[in-house]
Amino acid sequence: MWYVSKTLKHLFSGNLNMFKRIKCMNDVETNTGENQFYFIRGIGVVDIVSGVEKIRVQSVFYTQDIDRNVLSYDQLITQGFTVKFSGDKCKLFPTFSVPLKNNISEKSGLTKEEEMGVIEKQKMMNKETEFMVFKTNYLNNYFEKFEISSNEPDWNMMILQTMKFKEFLDCKALLDMMDDDEYVGKYKFILQMKFEEMVEWFITKKLGVTTRPIPAYASNHRKVSLLDLYLEIEKEGGHRKVTENSLWPKLAKDMGFEYNDGELMRLMYAMYLDVLVYYYKFKTIQSNVYDKEVTDEKEVLGNKMDPRSSRSEGMIPNKMQVMMRVKRLLKIRRSTMQSLPIMDGMRSKGGISEGRLISTEQGQP
Repeated sequence: MWYVSKTLKHLFSGNLNMFKRIKCMNDVETNTGENQFYFIRGIGVVDIVSGVEKIRVQSVFYTQDIDRNVLSYDQLITQGFTVKFSGDKCKLFPTFSVPLKNNISEKSGLTKEEEMGVIEKQKMMNKETEFMVFKTNYLNNYFEKFEISSNEPDWNMMILQTMKFKEFLDCKALLDMMDDDEYVGKYKFILQMKFEEMVEWFITKKLGVTTRPIPAYASNHRKVSLLDLYLEIEKEGGHRKVTENSLWPKLAKDMGFEYNDGELMRLMYAMYLDVLVYYYKFKTIQSNVYDKEVTDEKEVLGNKMDPRSSRSEGMIPNKMQVMMRVKRLLKIRRSTMQSLPIMDGMRSKGGISEGRLISTEQGQP
């Protein structure tokens, strides 16, 4: 499925298998019309089915930072297409088309174009390390130059940049940040980097597993965003609800994959996130219990009196006992003071000596 956007200025696809031919490139698209940018790994040609006709579209960018196939309306017009909308659907009409002669090779069973496409895709996969170096360097330079309009440091950005994973509490700190949708949207690119760093640390250092590649890729050489997978499952209520309600195909589609990739998403979650999320929820409950115990202890300490005022009872009185004792003392002193004259130098109010009342509250005999 393809979407037509009037905001984006270029054509994008995150599915490498969509491309008939592709050329490697390392670039960044910042004019996305959204609060993010896309890292471009290649540019190539795709075939799109419009109605019963197959249409060839040129200059499509391949990026793993987008979860669907998107056509730019402006770019389609520039390439000579007529776009006719009907409700929430549209149809493309090329101004002209050139028939292709593709003879099938008896040896491979592929056309010449398909053979070239396979070679080009493999070449791109072999340059994964080179691309990751480019991406890391670009992000480092971007964040070093990042300044907000007030010229004040962005403390959220500084915290994320300096975050390291040496114990599970560091993982918990990052996962705690995922509750704020606005925060995630604003800092999603650096959060994606940190999320993958966290998963890698947890799997290799905490669990001691070294056979799971980071980043994670689907069988069609398409990167699976572990952050998006985590957020989508949490949005649906967690792993159990997604499984009980058979939502894995829907979740795969929401992430830009096909319905039949639902089982792949379930396996990805089991391999990379299941144990991590279990640890996180356990630590969260443990932390909440500890915080409650500390709060209860503070309340008890706040309600305690001086032990000297309760020796006759052999225990520290609670708040209710203190109130009852004060009331009894006030009642006794009212009856006593009403029968005695007020002494010189001692102020009284309502027949009760203020000085004596204050000393009683302080627990003095």
